[in-house]
Amino acid sequence: MSKMRYLPFIIYLWSIHLFFSACNHATSSGNSTQHIDTIIHTNARTLNARSFHAKGDGQQDDTQAIQAAIQAAQEGDTVLIPSGTYLVKTLILKSSVHIKGVGLLKQYLPLDTQQFTRTIQNSSTPLFFGRNIHHVDLQFKAVTINEALYISKSSHIRVHHSEMDGQGQKLHAFPGMLWYQCNDIQIEHTSITRYGISRQSASSYQAGTGIRLLSCKNIQISHNEIRENGENGIFMHGTGIVQIRHNSIANNGMSAIQIGFGKTKVEHHFIIANNTLENNAADAIDINNRITTTPFPIYCTITSNKSWNNGYVNGKSTVDGSGLATLVNVSGVQIINNRSERSNRPAIYMEKCGQITAKGNYSDHKIEIVGSFQQITLQKNTFDALTILANTKGKKLHLIDNQFRTALFPTGISIDSLLMDDNILNETNLNINMQGNLVLRHNEIHAHDPNGALLLVQLSSAKIEENAIYSTGGFGVIVRPTAKQVWLQKNKIQSVQACVYDDGSPNLTLINNEFISIPGGKFNRTVMSMHPNNLQMQGNIHHGGARDNSIRFVGTGTAFISGEQIISGYPDYGQVTIQHAASN
Repeated sequence: MSKMRYLPFIIYLWSIHLFFSACNHATSSGNSTQHIDTIIHTNARTLNARSFHAKGDGQQDDTQAIQAAIQAAQEGDTVLIPSGTYLVKTLILKSSVHIKGVGLLKQYLPLDTQQFTRTIQNSSTPLFFGRNIHHVDLQFKAVTINEALYISKSSHIRVHHSEMDGQGQKLHAFPGMLWYQCNDIQIEHTSITRYGISRQSASSYQAGTGIRLLSCKNIQISHNEIRENGENGIFMHGTGIVQIRHNSIANNGMSAIQIGFGKTKVEHHFIIANNTLENNAADAIDINNRITTTPFPIYCTITSNKSWNNGYVNGKSTVDGSGLATLVNVSGVQIINNRSERSNRPAIYMEKCGQITAKGNYSDHKIEIVGSFQQITLQKNTFDALTILANTKGKKLHLIDNQFRTALFPTGISIDSLLMDDNILNETNLNINMQGNLVLRHNEIHAHDPNGALLLVQLSSAKIEENAIYSTGGFGVIVRPTAKQVWLQKNKIQSVQACVYDDGSPNLTLINNEFISIPGGKFNRTVMSMHPNNLQMQGNIHHGGARDNSIRFVGTGTAFISGEQIISGYPDYGQVTIQHAASN
């Protein structure tokens, strides 16, 4: 079929677009910053598209008839699209003219061959197009080939109680809604589905996003269903001051919500709250800053979201899939009271981050920290594990009242200040091998591993105070010579081997602890020291084996001891020099 046959209509459509763009630009001043809901038009009318010869029979092209109704409307008027099925190509919106669609708008484009690419991110034929328009209320039902809505350089636009279906036919689809350089946008009680085909492979994905926001600000997205799109549910780039609340975002081919960063540094002030994020092929929330050299403060609150089963395509794991959030090179993020289950990767992944707080969250997966960080606070969370990858460097990590199965601190990490208060670790071999300072207070540590409960290596200092440590597989606490200034006070340590195994740590201090040897191990001892190096012991209580050494020293060295209470067992100091400890 010849393309020349459609040339007159294309020229007509473009002329209408240029005319309304000029008109809208001329009328956009004055009240352009006033919200649509605050404007009152006492003489507002409702114009029925049928009065302009729209048929709604699903056979006639009703584009020109509905466009004529929009053109005839005055400020504050509403164009009504009544019951029926209306075949349309592209409709050009007008400032302060509203659309109320009862019937179905069905886009047909006989010549359409366009597909989304990274260089062509909008089509030339969306269903609704608006540029330099303001104070527009849209409510409609549509089945579209390209975008249901493409609006640029506009403000105070509300889309509500609408239905948009992209039909799931394009391999590389344009988004359901595309917003460019827009301010003060509301999207609510709307469904955006099937823009792009379902993701086919766990190793690759194709375009087709539900809502795409580029260089926008002051956005509210609430009570929507964003499902079964080829790529992200919501994608933002160079966009800030955004609230995303009470949405269901599910079965999309990439992340439920993704925040990308441009060079303008406007990506800040986000609230992501009370959403359901499930069965998306990548992360629940992906916030990834690859632009700035240091963590960028975004002032983001992620709260009360529910997330399930993200990171899979047809049962196969993708390379993404965080249950709650992936955070890369950002700061000023709070993750509060969220729940995540059955996702394929860490519940929270943090890489090169600044100040991050996670409080009151639950997940059956782990928290993972990578690269570097400034200050991370984890409080009252329940997670499977905390994992810090090798060579990570951080300033302060504070763990308060969390429940973990285990925590992993591999060789080669550096944390200036690692504070652990009131945590419960249910099944751990806590191996802390790092440059920096450690404080463990009021924790409950359970271990069944033959390697023991707590291993201290390569520390500048460590304060272990008022913890309950229970080890049924190995030693309670092992202290290597490279762990310096280690202080154990008022702990209750129960172990099937020795409660404390000192490998010659300089100035190890044990004060007012209770050591209980559990029967069944190779040793029934409380304290073992290999070549004590100024070991200090004062006021400790020892429950050793009745027929074994409660305290056993091997090799040479000096130990300062006073006030020890040996309830069972007996001491064997060997060749070690014993002196009376000074009072503390």
